[in-house]
Amino acid sequence: MEHKKARAVEDPARLICDDALTEVFRRLPARALAACRLVCKSWMSVLTDPHFIHEHLSRGQQKLLLFATDRGNDRSLAMVLADNNASMYQLSRPAASRSVFVHNSCNGLLCLGDSTGAVEVLNPTTGESLMLPMPMYTAGSSQFSSCNWHCLGFCPQKREHKVVHFYPGAHNDPFKVHCEIYTIGVGVWRQVGSCHGAPTDRGVHVNGMVYYLTKFRYIASSRINCLNLESEKFDVMMLPPHKSYGGHCSLAELEGKLCLLIVDGALEGPPRTMDILMLNSHDKQGWTHRYHFSLPWLMPSCYFTPKHTLFHGGKIWVQLLARNLYCFDPSSSSEELTTAWPELDFSFSTHTFIESIVPLRKDYYFKQIQ
Repeated sequence: MEHKKARAVEDPARLICDDALTEVFRRLPARALAACRLVCKSWMSVLTDPHFIHEHLSRGQQKLLLFATDRGNDRSLAMVLADNNASMYQLSRPAASRSVFVHNSCNGLLCLGDSTGAVEVLNPTTGESLMLPMPMYTAGSSQFSSCNWHCLGFCPQKREHKVVHFYPGAHNDPFKVHCEIYTIGVGVWRQVGSCHGAPTDRGVHVNGMVYYLTKFRYIASSRINCLNLESEKFDVMMLPPHKSYGGHCSLAELEGKLCLLIVDGALEGPPRTMDILMLNSHDKQGWTHRYHFSLPWLMPSCYFTPKHTLFHGGKIWVQLLARNLYCFDPSSSSEELTTAWPELDFSFSTHTFIESIVPLRKDYYFKQIQ
């Protein structure tokens, strides 16, 4: 009896300690949690619990990721992350002997590709990676190709991460684009149909949807194709009315919403300008004009398109060309982009990124969180 009573007294105290420990874990950055998982089995149990991982991810702060391949050593990848305190650190990992680039980032996972069309999903915070089987159709994938690209997305309803692969149709129908999907944890590519409209740029993932801009004969006839990751069905959105579509359009994700970037202005008549229109969450056909600023004049013949535009630390970051990163502060009275960093000696790509401990094990993946 005394033994049983003693156990009854210990259990509430242990429960309090576990709750306190979990609360401490919630406040730690993902980098620290990745190391804490190796301390003991009880810590591993807490830090691999789907409820905890989902909650910790929802508390994460968006960061800015600069990705570059080390040209001197083709077997390493260098990634530099800048957080809200402007501190930086570098991550490296061995890779195959080929140049690797980032398709996109989602929930702390990077979708990597190479010139052969191979796809790898990597969590750089934990070091865990998953090499996907070769897609059923690939003619080599390039980070500069808009007609053959991959996009990693997350389906909130099913709690699944999916990699979408778009590729061109037959030569007799150049405006037809086919699609196949790989669900992480399932292990096979599935063809899910096709749609009309050749992509003008790489697509973006926003809240369970993959969007890409299409173009037919001229920009006024463009539209936005949408893929719902839950139903795996396509839909179409028309471009919003705008005073001029004489420049170039592209899509981006800012503040958790889909945005249309519109570049206007003549080549020989700087400054060129960029308008950012944001899609309303409650009305999928309604757009709100959010930002307007001037783009720098880099060279007379530079008819550039912003390669990546993202929101970080209350500012809008715009990558121009391959080595130039600029910044726009909406709270400032100026409508000019300012240089964020001097021109770097190497080419890089910019991405939004949230550190996470999301695992890539086959038996996991956010299966229905009750």
